[in-house]
Amino acid sequence: MFKRNALSAVILASAGTLIAPTLYAQDEEAMLEEIVVTGIRGSLNRATDMKRNADVIQDSIVAEDIGKFPDQNVAESLQRITGVTISRAGGEGAQISVRSFGPEFNIVKLNHRTLATTTGGRSFNFQLLPSELIGGADVIKSPTADLSAGSVGAYVNVRTARPLDNPGFNAVAAVKANYNDLSEEMGPEINGLISNTFADDTIGVLVGATYRETDGRIDLYRSSHWHEYANDGFGFIPGTVGEDGQLLADENGEPTTDLPGSRGPGRTIYSTINDSRERAGVTAVIQWEPSSNFSNTLDLLYTKLDREALGSGLQIPMQEESKYTDVVVNDGGTLHAATLADIDVEMNVDYALSEDTTIAVGYNSMFTEGALTLEFDASYSKAENDWQGDNSTALHHTMYDEDGNIVPSQIMLDYSSDIPSLSTTGALDVTDISKVRAAWQHWGESDAEDEIKEIKLDALYEIDAGVARSVKAGVAYQDRTIAFNEYGTEFDANGCPCWPYPGGMQIGFGSTWGGPSELGELPDNLFTLSDGNFMDGVSGDFPRQWVMLKDHATYRAATQEILEEIRPESPIVQKGWDTVYRNAAGSFVNNEENISAYAMVNLEGELGDVIWSGNVGLRYVDITNKGQSNASRISLLRLDEEGSNLPEQVVNTADSEGLQPLSVETTEEHLLPSVNLKLDLGGGHVVRTAASKTVARPNIRDMSPNYSESAGVNSPVVQVTGGNPDLESYEVTSFDLGYEFYAEDDSAYSATLFYKDITNFISTFTDTGPWDGPIEQALLDAYEENGDIVQYISNQKNNRPGGTIKGLELSALHYFNTLPSFWDGFGVQANYTYTHSEDKEALPVNSPLVPEPGSSLEGFAKNSYNIIAFYDKNNFQTRIAYNWRDSYMSSRVGEAGQPSYTDEYGQVDMSLSYDFTDNLTASFEAINLTNETRLGYLGQRDRVSLVEMTGRRFQLGLRATF
Repeated sequence: MFKRNALSAVILASAGTLIAPTLYAQDEEAMLEEIVVTGIRGSLNRATDMKRNADVIQDSIVAEDIGKFPDQNVAESLQRITGVTISRAGGEGAQISVRSFGPEFNIVKLNHRTLATTTGGRSFNFQLLPSELIGGADVIKSPTADLSAGSVGAYVNVRTARPLDNPGFNAVAAVKANYNDLSEEMGPEINGLISNTFADDTIGVLVGATYRETDGRIDLYRSSHWHEYANDGFGFIPGTVGEDGQLLADENGEPTTDLPGSRGPGRTIYSTINDSRERAGVTAVIQWEPSSNFSNTLDLLYTKLDREALGSGLQIPMQEESKYTDVVVNDGGTLHAATLADIDVEMNVDYALSEDTTIAVGYNSMFTEGALTLEFDASYSKAENDWQGDNSTALHHTMYDEDGNIVPSQIMLDYSSDIPSLSTTGALDVTDISKVRAAWQHWGESDAEDEIKEIKLDALYEIDAGVARSVKAGVAYQDRTIAFNEYGTEFDANGCPCWPYPGGMQIGFGSTWGGPSELGELPDNLFTLSDGNFMDGVSGDFPRQWVMLKDHATYRAATQEILEEIRPESPIVQKGWDTVYRNAAGSFVNNEENISAYAMVNLEGELGDVIWSGNVGLRYVDITNKGQSNASRISLLRLDEEGSNLPEQVVNTADSEGLQPLSVETTEEHLLPSVNLKLDLGGGHVVRTAASKTVARPNIRDMSPNYSESAGVNSPVVQVTGGNPDLESYEVTSFDLGYEFYAEDDSAYSATLFYKDITNFISTFTDTGPWDGPIEQALLDAYEENGDIVQYISNQKNNRPGGTIKGLELSALHYFNTLPSFWDGFGVQANYTYTHSEDKEALPVNSPLVPEPGSSLEGFAKNSYNIIAFYDKNNFQTRIAYNWRDSYMSSRVGEAGQPSYTDEYGQVDMSLSYDFTDNLTASFEAINLTNETRLGYLGQRDRVSLVEMTGRRFQLGLRATF
């Protein structure tokens, strides 16, 4: 019969290369002994064996037992691998970076097949993949010709369990309770997996299912709309002083000292978002191996993730220069403190409802006849996402009394801490539900669909020609279509007309900004007070409690009723929330066809006492991309005579020529060589080297051919936005050199140097110049009188030369086997990654009081490390892990011309389990045990743009096997 032991099967499937004959010659009893080792130590040993036997530079994680993955999330397990860091969504691992290359630079496959996604990019969202259905994952860092192109950071293959790998009847069931200490909510989780084999173990069937509910909470501080006080028409704020008390601007706002580049936010926001998720997944595997040379496998997967998030918070509008009474700017030019008079405190409303579904079907057939092995694989995957959301503003309306007169009040802000303190005087009370009034509303919707069809044929022929052991060749075809549609509307519930969104028109704010206090009044039963523990554990005098929405549907109905009462004659206003306009310029369809072929020779030989093996190959890739979208161009830029106050103020408006369909087709061809060499020096010493060239396709959304022009408000500027269908792939040449040592007690150590040269990169370019579109003569004359000309500003992705990445990876797995009994159950797993990036053509920011970001590439952290201590002895297992990543530049061009950064972050996770019997286990997990917060900033550390707290997560479970 066609039978491979479990370990051999996993290695062959994960590496995608021929396993050296010496592996099969190993003693079968020894192999079986290794397989039956369970728990933390067993999974680490299997992963170490896979790393040692692979002909590529690779790390792996393996489920401790069938249906028992070591974490709540596959991404959270992958972060323990050397060079792997993760990004989180709502505190849960979502995407991975490898050697600091972000999610778009890593290929993630499920059983070597592409899984559809609806992000508009190519990154994989691990939240959609229940870990209970996964058997393991491999991170391959040195490409081979038989692997799909695109893995600049790593090729990651996630494996589902196989019934014939565990013959006979196997069943596992688990129940868990998940608790988030920030939301103080608990959610259930249940999962089960059954497998059995029939007909003398020639047929195997496996079915798994999982269901999980989680209720989390996210506390956020945000600043936005940053501006330069001496630029953008804002000017110095009257009464501005430096930290030393020196006056920087007089009572008229005129500068009294030279401090160009001083900056502050136009919005200061505190908010809490309650996040509920419901995830379900089902997998099925059918295997048929009627003979020793013929196998067939059918894989089925269905996952569904529903999410509803509702948040409310306080927003301080700081854009009106006349509202400032006192301002302090520190020596670095950053707003340090401010007092604003007679403004409203706004209530932010954030609402999102999304539904993600993914299906995947795959069939694999392998046939062996003599020296020839043929493998055929066909798969289909489809992902769909429906999203709708609200970003609204209501007001704590205390500015005006019943007669429309201003009620004096003040807001004092102090930015000397990461989260600024806030205090108020006068009638302002952020906990007074009766003071909330309806205001501006923004409703958006979108739907996305990704459909992938793949077919592959591989042939392996064993030969005996010197050092050549086998030849492998194959062809593959992939057809991928992504469609994205965007809809939206904006309106003021108190009477502002509805406009299509985005419609190129400035929405006039309603009379809540300057009218009677009862205008837009909302029922008190729509609201409640927050828990009063905002950012619990973080010191500071910022608000801890405010008014929150109870339910979005009732809020929507109440604001709609106000809208209809104020504008009953308008059919557009009557529709209100139900009027949604398609943003055709932001919608697109992208079809990508990828044809590839490869040839590879697997090698093995001896140099004295040194056994060496490897492979050399060449992959050919032909890519055709067809993008369809729309263009929205200005047909005439006109003078807005009613809105202008000539000659001081010139206001323009624009006529549109209507949407014009766009269709663009591009092609690319690449030849991608690769070489991998492994030297087994004996005694557990292994040296590896690898060289390759690979490509990574651009983000799909960035390649859409949409194009849009919009007129600036009170500004002689035309904004040009859109994708770039002519973007070409990233091109990277890589070199690796590694040393590994495997001790007799199963401990393992390694060090790897890597170098990558990016010859073709993609960045956002800001382009500006005179706009050559049609302009009304009256508008030209008005601008010329003020010495202005109409210009365009374009922010689009373009190709350019890239940079170099140099790095070092160190890893150690050490068992304390020499210690006395009980203590010999301890072990430590640790790794460290150093990455140095250099942008060959990094442009300076050249902006006053903004530190230059230097030549680093975006997304690359210099240092990251993981330290995991564990204990595995008898019936008890425990593990505590600390994962840390250095600060890094997330974008070279951010708000107000400042680069944006993500601050350093470290997190402690812990797990433990106890086996009551061989078939019953209790477990406990704690995620983010020390309740860490994430922080982002602009330009320099005192310009904080984000502080995020997601709290601790705890899980208590009971697992039974049969």
